[in-house]
Amino acid sequence: MAGQKSTTINDVAAAAGVSRATVSRALAGYGRISKDTVDHVRAVADSLGYRPNALAVAMRAGKTKTIGLVVISDFTNAFFDRATKSIIDRAKELGFRVLIQHSDEDVAVERVAVETMLANQVDGIILVPASTTKHSHLTPKKIAGKPVVIIDRKLDIQRFTTVTTGDEVAAEEAVLHASEFGHKKLGFLIAVPGIKGFTLEEPEIPITSVQERVDGFATGVSKAKASAFWIYCEDKQVIAEAAVEKLLDSPKAPSIIFTSNNDMLLAVLKVVGERGLTIGKDISVVTFDDSAWAAAMVPGITVVARPVEELGHIAVTELVETIEGNTKPKEIVLPAKLIKRGSVAKLNKSK
Repeated sequence: MAGQKSTTINDVAAAAGVSRATVSRALAGYGRISKDTVDHVRAVADSLGYRPNALAVAMRAGKTKTIGLVVISDFTNAFFDRATKSIIDRAKELGFRVLIQHSDEDVAVERVAVETMLANQVDGIILVPASTTKHSHLTPKKIAGKPVVIIDRKLDIQRFTTVTTGDEVAAEEAVLHASEFGHKKLGFLIAVPGIKGFTLEEPEIPITSVQERVDGFATGVSKAKASAFWIYCEDKQVIAEAAVEKLLDSPKAPSIIFTSNNDMLLAVLKVVGERGLTIGKDISVVTFDDSAWAAAMVPGITVVARPVEELGHIAVTELVETIEGNTKPKEIVLPAKLIKRGSVAKLNKSK
């Protein structure tokens, strides 16, 4: 009924004929109190429609059963969308809620997000760091000793448990697969947080997962004795499309383009489509991270698939074990897998 006051713990205490403290103990299940009293108080609370403040009850018990997740803001990204769902699902299985903040790939925003999580009394934090080296806000004092698990990327310190994927090995495998199909002119479109526009010179790369992909691609190029055209790009669609134009219009135009994420792939597909070119025939492509649409395309897109659901599941499990004091920091690397589809054309070896 509009305007009706919610039932309070004082109302329950008055109706049950006990003290407020007894009601708190009976409903929270702690302290020395008889079963009959517990049953009586809970029956009265139910009859009055009283619902305790779950956060207040949890805090009195020393835990809020809440996990903070700080992730990048682009939830259209296939990897982080699925990772977030996996984390929420696993947390629910273990009796935890998840509060979500985004970093927008900005350390200053990440710092505020972490502070917000701590202000909300989370029991621990799962973090996708915006930088490998800039993490002064993650010292034990700054995070008030709260457990932290780092996912997808690494920091340059071994303070927290990290759960990442073997991107470097898989990137090398992808290049060697293309070489086996006769590709010797390779193009690489790499999204790098923090840069403006695009550049042909390798910039400082602030996150380890991107650096590992670059390193893996480079090792593959060296082993395949192929030529490579590198473009490092701001993660914006219009910039990425201009970078693809640059690749395709070069005198050393590649027969295959490797992209570091799905946003870069979308730019390739748009430009290629506008030019009337056919994927898997006129131009080949390989990207990181699988998705339903990449598999459904004709031809399907060859991808480096990372075990995203497993990563999210393990991250929550490790964090909860750390919250309960049952684990020490560790480095967990899950293997990535090259899924071969029709987007890589077979060329004559002489080309």
